[in-house]
Amino acid sequence: MPRHRIVILDDDHILRLARYALARPPEIDDAWVRAFFAPEPVDPDLVYRAADGLHAPDGVTVLGLSARAEEVAHADPSIILFRRGGVDAARIAAAPSLRLIQRLGERTDGIDLDAARARGVPVSCLPRPTLVLTAEHAILLMLALAKQLVRADAQIRTGAWDAGRVAPTDGVAYNWTGTAPLSGLYGKTLGILGLGEVGAIVARRARAFGMTVLYSNRNRLAESAERELGVRFAAREALLAQADFVSIHAANLPANRGMVDLATFRSMKRSAYFVNTSRGRLVNEDDLHTALTSGLIAGAGLDVHHEEPRPPGDRLCRLPNVIMTPHFAGGSRFGVLDELAQVFANCRAALCGGAIGHRVA
Repeated sequence: MPRHRIVILDDDHILRLARYALARPPEIDDAWVRAFFAPEPVDPDLVYRAADGLHAPDGVTVLGLSARAEEVAHADPSIILFRRGGVDAARIAAAPSLRLIQRLGERTDGIDLDAARARGVPVSCLPRPTLVLTAEHAILLMLALAKQLVRADAQIRTGAWDAGRVAPTDGVAYNWTGTAPLSGLYGKTLGILGLGEVGAIVARRARAFGMTVLYSNRNRLAESAERELGVRFAAREALLAQADFVSIHAANLPANRGMVDLATFRSMKRSAYFVNTSRGRLVNEDDLHTALTSGLIAGAGLDVHHEEPRPPGDRLCRLPNVIMTPHFAGGSRFGVLDELAQVFANCRAALCGGAIGHRVA
């Protein structure tokens, strides 16, 4: 019989990689791992070795969503690993062997910390640097749009300005390209659609720029959480009407597909910018093109796309009021492996009585 069980409660590409590293289940093969890291080359054995000490020969078994529900329900795990959802008092009580509750992400909501403390079960919520990079990228796109960065760079490189209107004074020629309109983030209003973990990181950074931050979410935060983040809840329509920038950070769920549509853009200010660093299919790109070409919104910044790779020279590529990057906001895929390495270090520590990193209870 195995000495320890790791139960993974939910499923996405990050936890699929974790399952591969822990157990190399037959439904996740080397080709999937290589595709996950592409175009960066990876040795699948390197990924597997990240979980050394937590493999079947070490007496550890792994149950994920591919296991039968009754197996998971009666597993009596030593470790619970998850990203979304929660771990309540009933689940903790049903696991007498539990030694660690590990969330991949820094949020503590959904975890009964009091029940965990009462049982003496450590809880770790791991901050994810890749999410911080994604949030930074959302701010980057806002700044680039507001300051006409790409257009101004091209004007300087190509000499695309009216020399007859330029009169340098003491060697200074302010905005010699005549780039307009020009603005920034200070004093502007950011509307966040979906205040999950990335949305919350964006909110903190936006506040540092002197922005007012509104958010719309399926579930409103507690007042204490709103105060801590410095954000204000607004109904979706009210948020869209007030925001100078709208940034989407909703979950990549089938129900959210196409949630940003023509009605969304019609509700925004004509001077507002739309930013997407979440998932391309949350946005109806036909409607986005209409909004950008008809003046419903001023511009858009996209790191994610309905079709990836985006076909070169497609209709959005031809628009001057769009800035695009190739779905790299979160940085190198090896950053995800670094995050999982910290999770596995905690798992090893929990099983041998070591110190748990990023412990919250």
